[in-house]
Amino acid sequence: MQSAYKNKKSSFAMSIVLGIAFLAFSRSIGWALNKGFTFSMLSEYTGSSIIKGTILAIEGLMGLIVPPLIGWYSDRIFTKHGRRKPFILVGGILAGLSLFLAYLTYANGWLFEMFISFITFFYFAMHLYTAPFRALMPDLIKSGERGKASGIITLFEVIGSLTGFIVGAILWDINPLYTFLMGFILIPLGAILTYTTIDEKELEEERLSKVLDEGIIDYAKRMFHELDTIKFYAAQTLWWMAFEFVAIFFVGIAAQILLGAPTEENIKKITSTAVILMGIFNIAAVFTAIPGGYIYDKLGRRKSIVLGNIIFGTSILAGMFASTYTHVLIIMIVAGLGWGIILSSSYPVIGDLLTRYRREEFNGRYYGLFEASRSIPILFGGIIGGAIVLLAGNDYTSLFPTSAISVFLAIPLVLTMKKLEGGK
Repeated sequence: MQSAYKNKKSSFAMSIVLGIAFLAFSRSIGWALNKGFTFSMLSEYTGSSIIKGTILAIEGLMGLIVPPLIGWYSDRIFTKHGRRKPFILVGGILAGLSLFLAYLTYANGWLFEMFISFITFFYFAMHLYTAPFRALMPDLIKSGERGKASGIITLFEVIGSLTGFIVGAILWDINPLYTFLMGFILIPLGAILTYTTIDEKELEEERLSKVLDEGIIDYAKRMFHELDTIKFYAAQTLWWMAFEFVAIFFVGIAAQILLGAPTEENIKKITSTAVILMGIFNIAAVFTAIPGGYIYDKLGRRKSIVLGNIIFGTSILAGMFASTYTHVLIIMIVAGLGWGIILSSSYPVIGDLLTRYRREEFNGRYYGLFEASRSIPILFGGIIGGAIVLLAGNDYTSLFPTSAISVFLAIPLVLTMKKLEGGK
């Protein structure tokens, strides 16, 4: 197949992969700080699981709307700085600033509405460069090598999450200001380094015409003819829903299992411990990120995704029987091993499907929908998860079986994807 770019696409350019990987690292720090500490900060304002879940779901709303639009637009713009990089630079700087302002609002006891505004803008800024970030790897790395690239990028991504959770928790105990200063510095730094070190390639004239000629309506119509893509988006929504049911409310889950009840006082006591457990989850994912990419490239794309889902789903199901710290620790380790495989083996799928469809120049819009399918669970996971907890009599452990069912439902969709295996 002829490359979509004037300069031949590298078979495997480590400098490009590392440039994208550091961006993944910095973004993951931001998301980890949000996951680890926003729930606790919200608990200072309200004790309602529904209100907290709804506010956290704003991230999902932004992810549902912003990446598909920015992804579509980044396919169509052509500046001397590239198609993706301008969004990465602006989004990274605004994300670091808005997260820090959200913390200052909480620390100074300013209005709840002000806190919500800054958190909302943080979600917007992060998603301003989500699709461009995701599209860079398949833009620049050819099919057949993307699993390896994804493994390295995912490794940095989970190390970023680990840094946000573990280092963030340590700094939180010393002074919460230091936790958010870390995000304020590293989130923009990742965007700046990627902007200055990666050289985007220009599209060939024929490919450029295809991108400019296809409008949103034409694109939407085409989607209904690409059944494998739709199946993948649906499957990804399910396994991310499984993840979010637990991740969004993990501080509450830990407070219930380890301290007996998810009261405001217990949530304060358990926050650092819960965040460290989430960090351990990410440590486990580090060990399977690169193997997951290898399995994807060499042993089978379906095998890698299904294996990750089985490991993750089974371990999460066991959470309903947890009663001690050791139980929770083992569950987080095994679930993390499965999650690392899922992350590294799911990232290249859209790029490889577009290679099969001969539509690689459309990476931005398809990876925009890739992120939207990951954001639907954040939007509904908080609301539905909060409702499940409420209906279960404030029982946060009820989210474990709910999560397991969701991830297991994704497996048949992956197994029936016809164009996932083979072909470049």
